[in-house]
Amino acid sequence: MSRRLSVLLLSTWLITPTLALAGELSPEQLARIKRAEKAAVDKVNAAHGNKKSSELSAAERRDMIREQQEAVRKVMDEHGVSAKDYARQSARMGPKQNEQVAAAEKALAEKEKAAGAAKPAKDKEPGEIQIQEGFNEENPVMLEEEEGAPVMVEHGLPAGEEAPAGEEAAPVEE
Repeated sequence: MSRRLSVLLLSTWLITPTLALAGELSPEQLARIKRAEKAAVDKVNAAHGNKKSSELSAAERRDMIREQQEAVRKVMDEHGVSAKDYARQSARMGPKQNEQVAAAEKALAEKEKAAGAAKPAKDKEPGEIQIQEGFNEENPVMLEEEEGAPVMVEHGLPAGEEAPAGEEAAPVEE
């Protein structure tokens, strides 16, 4: 056997297993990549006013497409996947694998909702809410008010209403 042939056989023997392993992504990884890719493209679209491509000029369309491609490339680099491998695996997936990826995407969306719902729960109580009748402070709109009557500001619950359980009702002044 010649030296070239032995080197060729050795190199193919060493490279083939790594190629087979490189293309395999779990449904969770695919779902994360899809969500990140969609978020990146949506961010670029929002920067361009969420306009349809038919509403953009040729230069604006070219810039938007270039920015979308850069955003997708960044997502692929962050996840350590080549665009070619990702596209190949996405194209070869069967119905069963598509269902697994969709289920993983739903699970990720639920996790993000749960994480997002936990944060604003702390800021539920904004304090006192100011109610204004009218368009602005200089030109208010008064409904059924007599001229020269004093301004009436109501605090708390209207008379006859009960406070929710666990809260004490504040006395109403009339």
